[in-house]
Amino acid sequence: MIMRADKIFWGIILVFIGSIFLLENFGFIDFSWHFAWRFWPFIFIIAGVNMVLSKINPKLTLVAVVLITLFALTLIFIKGIHEGKHQKSWEWTFSDSDKEVEQSDQAKISGDYSEEYESKFKNATLNIKGGASQFYIRDTTNKLFQSDIKDAEAPFFLKKTASDTSVVLDFKSKKEKYNFSDNNYSEIKMRLNPQPIWDINLAMGAGETDFDFSNFKLRNINLKGGAASFKIKIGSLYPNVNILAETGVAEIEIKIPEMAGCRIKTSTGLSSQDFDGFVKKSDGIYETPNYSTATHKINMTLKGGLSEFTVNRY
Repeated sequence: MIMRADKIFWGIILVFIGSIFLLENFGFIDFSWHFAWRFWPFIFIIAGVNMVLSKINPKLTLVAVVLITLFALTLIFIKGIHEGKHQKSWEWTFSDSDKEVEQSDQAKISGDYSEEYESKFKNATLNIKGGASQFYIRDTTNKLFQSDIKDAEAPFFLKKTASDTSVVLDFKSKKEKYNFSDNNYSEIKMRLNPQPIWDINLAMGAGETDFDFSNFKLRNINLKGGAASFKIKIGSLYPNVNILAETGVAEIEIKIPEMAGCRIKTSTGLSSQDFDGFVKKSDGIYETPNYSTATHKINMTLKGGLSEFTVNRY
């Protein structure tokens, strides 16, 4: 019986990571994990080899996965040791391409991150962009948007753009470099007005999110992240919800109402997935038994290189 290539891959990765941490703990090496993260695309190579060769020649698949993995880890080790001699901390660079916002008269960069609600706002979009941060959405507010920030090393900016019945909020960090050596994340608690229909777009490199949309009319949520943790709870106040998650190395947990019909499309490479209560309809497609008859539908698209996806019904 031939062992599955993905299990061998994970075994080699765990042995490598454990060995590096052990050698670091005893002071034998200084290793730069910052450089190691640049190699995450090789996960797609492994996934591609596994999909192409697994049904043709399992033995060849196993050999190819082992050789590619060992080759990549050897490069990571050599370069990580070299970089570790010159760098004691891990920095992640966050580049904000929206330079025009910094010069806008509408951009607020003070400690008061809030915008007033107007009854004409029927649709609202919130664009969130941050680095090493912990983002929370749980509570409602009479304003359109409010945010409290704790332990922020650099300011955020908030910009509002309104047109007719729609409003767009850009809430983004102005810091371009983040140091992960001390886990000093900013804690950002946001509150939204429950009246508009909301679209949420979140892009982050590393950090955590805990979003509870039970009290909001959520229509779309798009998540993009590198090494991040996402917790999302979907309510039942809007009949059709769309969720898109694109991650590198992340942990994603999504809670959906029991009465909602849900369809999941996956393209997850070597990611793990747990869809309790779902029926596999075809390769990469999962549905709840009530999807075709439910009045409240949730459609998810999950894309990840090396992530853990969990969808639970409550």
